[in-house]
Amino acid sequence: MNTLQEQNRAEKKKLNKWWIYAITGMANFSVCFAINSLNLALPILMKEFGVTQGEISWLALIYTFVPCCLLLICGKAADLYGYKRQYQFGFCFFAAASALAPLLSRNLLILILFRALQGFGYCLLISITQATVTRNFDEAERGKALGINSVFVSVGLASGPSIGGFLLTHFSWHSIFYFPIPFCLFGLIATNVVMPKDSKKEGETKLDLLGGFFFAIFIGTLAVALNFSDDWGMNSTLFLLCIFVSVSSLFFFVYREKAVHEPMLPLDLFKNKTFAFANAVCGLSYMTQQLTTYLFPFFLIHILMLRADKAGFIMLAFPLSMMLSSPLGGTLSDRFGTKRPAVFGLLLIALNCILVGFFNLDSNLYFVTFTLLLVGMGNGLSVSAVNSAILGSAPKKYLGVASGTLATMRTIGNTFGTAIGSVMLVSRQTYYAIRFGDSESYLLAQRDTFLIGFALVLMAIVFILRIPERTKR
Repeated sequence: MNTLQEQNRAEKKKLNKWWIYAITGMANFSVCFAINSLNLALPILMKEFGVTQGEISWLALIYTFVPCCLLLICGKAADLYGYKRQYQFGFCFFAAASALAPLLSRNLLILILFRALQGFGYCLLISITQATVTRNFDEAERGKALGINSVFVSVGLASGPSIGGFLLTHFSWHSIFYFPIPFCLFGLIATNVVMPKDSKKEGETKLDLLGGFFFAIFIGTLAVALNFSDDWGMNSTLFLLCIFVSVSSLFFFVYREKAVHEPMLPLDLFKNKTFAFANAVCGLSYMTQQLTTYLFPFFLIHILMLRADKAGFIMLAFPLSMMLSSPLGGTLSDRFGTKRPAVFGLLLIALNCILVGFFNLDSNLYFVTFTLLLVGMGNGLSVSAVNSAILGSAPKKYLGVASGTLATMRTIGNTFGTAIGSVMLVSRQTYYAIRFGDSESYLLAQRDTFLIGFALVLMAIVFILRIPERTKR
């Protein structure tokens, strides 16, 4: 009888875990779909609203700019006020912003405002998905569970351009905003049915809004400086002013966190070598991966002269291989620890950086696709292991903070990666243009840019090797 009861409890626990996948999966898919799905509609919106390309680009920029500033704050809020409440509010907020954007946007400024509100909904949901998985899976299953959780991120990113293009062709840009709403509703229903009520926290009850403000200014001004460094120039007054404000805000943030009793980000977390080095690896690896997603479309369209739809189809190799390898990376990290799958994955990304140097005007598409498969597989193997290390090294009461920190490092890595790719490509292409033609100078500049990525990956491997070995269970 006792055995039967234990089996029933085990099955119930297993069912709840699949529901956890459903909740976190719907959150990841909804907000990640919105990242790339609107890009194809930007030329149409530019014509409809009668604005410039620089003005319309804010629709893409603002959706990543808001998370840069607020992910850590949202992660801390979940630790203080509860995960269920934040999921409920996040699903409702994101769905409402998505529904109202097409209905009320009579000009570009209003649409940018709603896109920013979508970005806030992104923060509410994505800041706690990995922490939710970590809370509900023990150490033996954590890596695999985080890998499966990453699959929904990959599916959202991969389906954004394809589904967005289909909706744009057969309906209108309004439908791109409406598409994630059913997934938000399903996530909301699953949250209400499965997730237990949030228990009242004792002790910590206040959110350090001043610390959050300093952190938001630090990250926000840094992101603006990096995004516009190519337009302004690194010696410009605006760029230097943003860097000054960012560094000053970081100083005030650190001072505030040391002085306040209930800090936004407990700095003692970084005394843990696993937490500190794994977060550094996260940022460095995403910088390098962003070089691929940023530069490859230019190579495919402008050098190999492919149509946009064919180039998009080839680019799918990256997220699809990541989707397949993420659960494997998590399983390997559960079995062997962080170092082996992470180092192997980073080596695959490094190999991609080297192979790009062999690209030419007549590169075989199978060879190009193979390099994309390498970086996607390397990303899947390394990210699952690194995420598991970060969340496994944080105390349970700080899981939201750890998840928010991880998401912030990922966003910063993507921002840095785009900035490095843009600045390096332009500067090196200008250097080579004196002696070579446009196509040859582009290929050489692309090679040099990926050599920077190769150096970043090597640095990430050094940090991974500094992570202490996990204690055997």
